[in-house]
Amino acid sequence: MLNIKETLIVTAPAWASRPSLLSLDFSRLSADYQIDIVNSPLFRLEMGNDAVRRRVLRELADWDSIKNKTALTVVCASQDGPDALEYFDELCLALKLRANRIKFAALDSETAMSLSEVCHIKDIAKFHHKSVAIPKIAGSMNELVSQLMRYEEEREFFLVLEPCASPGYLAIKMISAGLRVIRLGYYMMQPMPLVPLQGVDPRGLWMLAMDIESVKPAIVELLRQGINPSKVRWIGNRPSVGAVIKHELPDATWLNVLELKPHVVLDAISKS
Repeated sequence: MLNIKETLIVTAPAWASRPSLLSLDFSRLSADYQIDIVNSPLFRLEMGNDAVRRRVLRELADWDSIKNKTALTVVCASQDGPDALEYFDELCLALKLRANRIKFAALDSETAMSLSEVCHIKDIAKFHHKSVAIPKIAGSMNELVSQLMRYEEEREFFLVLEPCASPGYLAIKMISAGLRVIRLGYYMMQPMPLVPLQGVDPRGLWMLAMDIESVKPAIVELLRQGINPSKVRWIGNRPSVGAVIKHELPDATWLNVLELKPHVVLDAISKS
């Protein structure tokens, strides 16, 4: 890739009109690696309206009284769940009132860290992110479900935090496995167009693919701009996402990194 400028499109969702913290971290480090950063969230996150939030709280109260003694595991189905939880004060309070019997699970270590930070900030519970149950292979729903089943307590409920209109892949797998699941969809994900990429050399173009739901929108947006998505190189930390990309784009390159931390991703790109 000599004489070709490397460009990474950071697709991390933005909360309302604010850029994601992940994209800001990438921008801060980009000069050290001489890699251009294009911040282009594919989704904008918004809190659900009053009716949505009331429904979520009612669902939780109907299935799990505060006085219950059965175990609860809060499961983050997406990397956006912790950020959205921070803005839902009523749900934070409901979880705080159940803190003595709550455990936590997430699909990867980055989500686990965010969940730990938000729970600390909102005074829900104080726990180290390493105590959060995560699959050994980042993003593996099957492995996470198997892990939750192994440690399931009697009549345990699993509270799955997810977007309102999400297909609910993780929740469906958990229900199919016989786990007792309460789906708490409390935030919205509004699609956003990819920023114009005129002047960017497609031979040096990288796309950050954070989750399964972002793959097809990214492909559509690249095609809309006349860019062959098979020529773009894709990078992320979830092998399951790489499998979807290979299914949709058999000729595309997928680079899997162990963590979604900016210095890890940028280092991998600079050495490719």
